Amino acid sequence: MINTKTELFSTYNKLKYFLLFALTLHVFVCSSQTKLIDSLRTNIFLAKNDHQKLQAIFRLCDEANSINTDSLYNYCMLANAIAHKYYRKNELLQLNYYEAILLSKEGRLDSAENLIDSCLSSLNKTSNIELQKKFLIIKSNTLIRLDKQKESVSNSLQLLRLSEQTNDVATQVRAKNSIGWAYMELNQNRDALNWFFKALKQQNTLPQEQWQPFVCSNIAAVYNNLIMNDSAAYFAKKALDLALKKNDLSYLANCYFIYAGITNDLGDKKQTEYLLQQGLQVRKLIGDPFYIVSDIFQLGLLYANNHETDKGIAVLKEGIAIANQHNLLEKLPILYTALARNYKVAGNYIQYGKVMDTLMLLKDSLYKKNSAEALAEMQTKYDVQKKENTIIQQQYALTKKNFLIYAIAAVLAITVLSGFLFFQTRKKNQRLKLQAIEMEQKKKLTNAVMKAEEDERKRIAADLHDSVAQKMVVAKINLEALGNTVLLESKQKEIFNNINILLKESTTEVRSLSHSMMPQAFERAGLVNSIKDFLDKIHHKNLKINFNADGDFSHMKENKAIMIYRIMQECVQNVLKHSNATRLDVSMIAADNETDIIIEDNGCGFNIEELNIGNGLKNIKSRIEFLNGRLEINSTPGKGTIIALYVP
Repeated sequence: MINTKTELFSTYNKLKYFLLFALTLHVFVCSSQTKLIDSLRTNIFLAKNDHQKLQAIFRLCDEANSINTDSLYNYCMLANAIAHKYYRKNELLQLNYYEAILLSKEGRLDSAENLIDSCLSSLNKTSNIELQKKFLIIKSNTLIRLDKQKESVSNSLQLLRLSEQTNDVATQVRAKNSIGWAYMELNQNRDALNWFFKALKQQNTLPQEQWQPFVCSNIAAVYNNLIMNDSAAYFAKKALDLALKKNDLSYLANCYFIYAGITNDLGDKKQTEYLLQQGLQVRKLIGDPFYIVSDIFQLGLLYANNHETDKGIAVLKEGIAIANQHNLLEKLPILYTALARNYKVAGNYIQYGKVMDTLMLLKDSLYKKNSAEALAEMQTKYDVQKKENTIIQQQYALTKKNFLIYAIAAVLAITVLSGFLFFQTRKKNQRLKLQAIEMEQKKKLTNAVMKAEEDERKRIAADLHDSVAQKMVVAKINLEALGNTVLLESKQKEIFNNINILLKESTTEVRSLSHSMMPQAFERAGLVNSIKDFLDKIHHKNLKINFNADGDFSHMKENKAIMIYRIMQECVQNVLKHSNATRLDVSMIAADNETDIIIEDNGCGFNIEELNIGNGLKNIKSRIEFLNGRLEINSTPGKGTIIALYVP
């Protein structure tokens, strides 16, 4: 991260490369979409027959990143008329590929996904692997835009395996880039960079004419999010060079927004606004609503930070209209969040409250939709598993019948004995197999339940912090403003002050409840800081708390870290409720691929054999079992308690 004047100056010098290019690019974009596009259009008109014309149209559609949506639609219609004239299956499927790109650019993502799945189903019955890989690439991108990151990663891994089988390095680069993009959308920057650098390393083995700008552009975007401007500028410049060579307008627009993030961090507000506006102009020229509304969100936030709220409100309303028009419902929460911020900066608390109400209803609607989809997915998995169990049972019954037939035909004594032993072994293996299936299903269900529980905690915590607490703050401000304008009698003033104090205390309690449900320390620094923050907030006059953490916990995945946090939280709460201890020692050690946690108190202790297992201890044991860990409890009445956790 840049933190010295020398580094800031170095970044600004690197930025000059782009600023000198900005005017040239603007003229370039306004004069025509690109020279390559013009050349490809000419080839269509010079084609001597329908076959040549169709191939020329397909070559032009390969440059969809730099073609306006209306133009792409017209060429797809022209290709459609030619392809259906001769009805060649491969050409029709290739036409469907470009139609899927068109649907995606128009924001009709559900239709694009349905068309892609239909074509992939047809391609599975043919040997056209190259076209199958193309559909898998666009499917990964479409799933990300539908906010289905998990499905996108799964699809990209399938694409990666297929491209490795065919030794297709260029497609392997695209697959790894798509996986990194999905992690970037989930704000898992470490995993995103890991996949992007894998893609970049593999791309460097290709001839330079096959290099694409998207890998460097995505790396620059991640570094921009991390405010590592020097690294962001370096990779943005590499992406810019490749985009110029490829005449790729989409990634040229990306470079505008990446450099806008850098100039914003450097405090150059005018240059940031100019870059964002120019980038948005290029986006509108290409006509992809998904990216247009994303860029409008960034511009709206900039106007809020610059206190140019009239501009911010206007551009965000435009973005909301575009999102509604193209059914980009997943983009509406960020647009309404930015709009609320502009109203708040402008001091228009009435509109701010209305927008926050709309935002809360929108989040509830999206949450219900996602919950319904998750339940439907779980039900589908359950039905599939149930069918598989039925098939296994049928196979088992068939094997038993065959065995009886063969046993009758053989020597009676030997056959009966051998058959009995075989039957018992088979039955045991079948039982073990069924048990393994049931355990796997139980594990998946437990994982889904725990994930749903944490997602619900996050949502409620966010709603409490961003909506309820904010409204209470606004109410308190309005109440204080009213108190300054109205003369109150002593008794009325006492009531007024009581209301004000209650509002203040309620706001503090709501925020405290929000932080306890999903501690902000996870977003800042991970597990250790979350535990430390939790322990620091415990105020008990007779209890001294000692905390020690040794080792590197930074590589632990967030889901595992949250589970360990919940376990330790439950253990500490039990100490506070039942132990009457005066000392509590909490230690965490990360070493040898294992996390060891010891929670020790000098309280009253208890008899382990007489311990009644309540919901708290059940939750601890279920989480430890899910993490494949061990739980040990050592306690003696009057001599305190030691709880030891071992998590691989």
